[in-house]
Amino acid sequence: MKPIRNASAWIATLIMTGIYTVVAYPLYVVRNIGYHLRSPSVLLYALIFFMLDRATKLLVINNSHQLPINILDNFFSLTYVKNPGVAFGWFPDWRLPPIIMALTMIIIIAYYSLKLPEEERLTRWALALLVGGAIGNLYDRIIYGFVVDFFLFRFGSFDFPVFNVADIAIDVGVFMLFIDIFFLSPDEDEEEASEGLSPTAA
Repeated sequence: MKPIRNASAWIATLIMTGIYTVVAYPLYVVRNIGYHLRSPSVLLYALIFFMLDRATKLLVINNSHQLPINILDNFFSLTYVKNPGVAFGWFPDWRLPPIIMALTMIIIIAYYSLKLPEEERLTRWALALLVGGAIGNLYDRIIYGFVVDFFLFRFGSFDFPVFNVADIAIDVGVFMLFIDIFFLSPDEDEEEASEGLSPTAA
């Protein structure tokens, strides 16, 4: 009887967790959408970016027989490329290192995001983009053994390396972090320093 009781408890827990994940949590997010926009949840928005990346890649995979499609003559087209390397097809012989690097980055950023003040909105958006993009490409490497790329831009005789939505998210996240660290954070540090040096009333 005890194993059956334990199994029933596990099944009930899984069902309740599933109901919360599918129904209760999305309702909570919708009811508190203003808060999430003001102070974005890194892990929530990372999940949204990951789902967007998955949706576009599934569209490409399911319609790969119709690709490539020329969108703008001699400039932009949609294609289907299996990229076994890292970003933009670099280091195609690498297999395990990109997986290890992506997992390490996701864990570090996820841990750091839990300690990040709510008012650091730009940093939160940047980290969400980085985590979502990293998970998107990591999923491909683990499931397929390669990353699905499909955006192709041509500049005259030069073909820019093919990329995907996850790559865009990572690049935008890095750019936002660069802006935050080198252009916004110094001003905040100066303000804090000036407040610390200001004379206090006797």
